[in-house]
Amino acid sequence: MGKRGFSLIELIIVIGLIAIMLSLATIEFGTWQRKSIVERYTKELYSDIQDARMKAAFTKRVQRLEFGAQQVVFRSFSSAGDVAGTIVSTKRFPLAFTRNLSDSPAPADLVDFDTRGIMSSPIVQVICFTTTVDAAYDALIITPALTSMGKVTNRGNACARTNVTQK
Repeated sequence: MGKRGFSLIELIIVIGLIAIMLSLATIEFGTWQRKSIVERYTKELYSDIQDARMKAAFTKRVQRLEFGAQQVVFRSFSSAGDVAGTIVSTKRFPLAFTRNLSDSPAPADLVDFDTRGIMSSPIVQVICFTTTVDAAYDALIITPALTSMGKVTNRGNACARTNVTQK
């Protein structure tokens, strides 16, 4: 007659295999989670920039984005004489980002949308989240009339339009 049940060695092997599979799944989950965070904040910033552009066009008021260290301040101006503007919102990010500023004649930390929703500077602005994960979206391209999401193609190079693939 045959034996019933499992031997101790068989149980240890199965438990070892389960532990290996769980450790691999945990590593993959952590990578997936970091990618998701980068994509989330890229999409949030994209949405906020689009919102500022639309507000400028529909309210006929200049909207300004002021980029700082891991934050963006959104301002609205009531008239041409309004120098300071009103802070509409401040968005803080847990991720650092860099901007392509080599060609920009405008102040390094400002993007203005005129009363038509068009960026006042003709220079294309690129914003890249500094990360080591390979997220689907981790950069924004702001042209005078359009904002697009993109992906940094070569992490080691500068945040430049030539280094970002538009999605």
